[in-house]
Amino acid sequence: MALLIVSTLVAVPQHVRAAITCDQVTYLLVPCIGYGLFGGTVAPTCCTGIKTLEADAKTAEERRKKCECIKEGAARIPGLNYDRVNEIPAKCGTTCPYKLTPDVDCSKVN
Repeated sequence: MALLIVSTLVAVPQHVRAAITCDQVTYLLVPCIGYGLFGGTVAPTCCTGIKTLEADAKTAEERRKKCECIKEGAARIPGLNYDRVNEIPAKCGTTCPYKLTPDVDCSKVN
């Protein structure tokens, strides 16, 4: 039995990686909430999270999933200022392929 388990693990290609999850997205973007609510200075940990997510979302499917997670998470934050949220990527020295709004169509994200 142990040999079967080991042979199964060895047979999995090393390039296979787990899909991005909403828990990961939430964890990485929590430091951005303060700016989205109150403005001020974007936390360095927010920029790190954004850049990490950008690097991790390599396929269109992963970018769409990230978009859905961000859209759903943002909808749960009362008083979130979407204009401020959309400023964050530029303040962190990066870009976002879509403008976050309550009704953004994540299925169109490439």
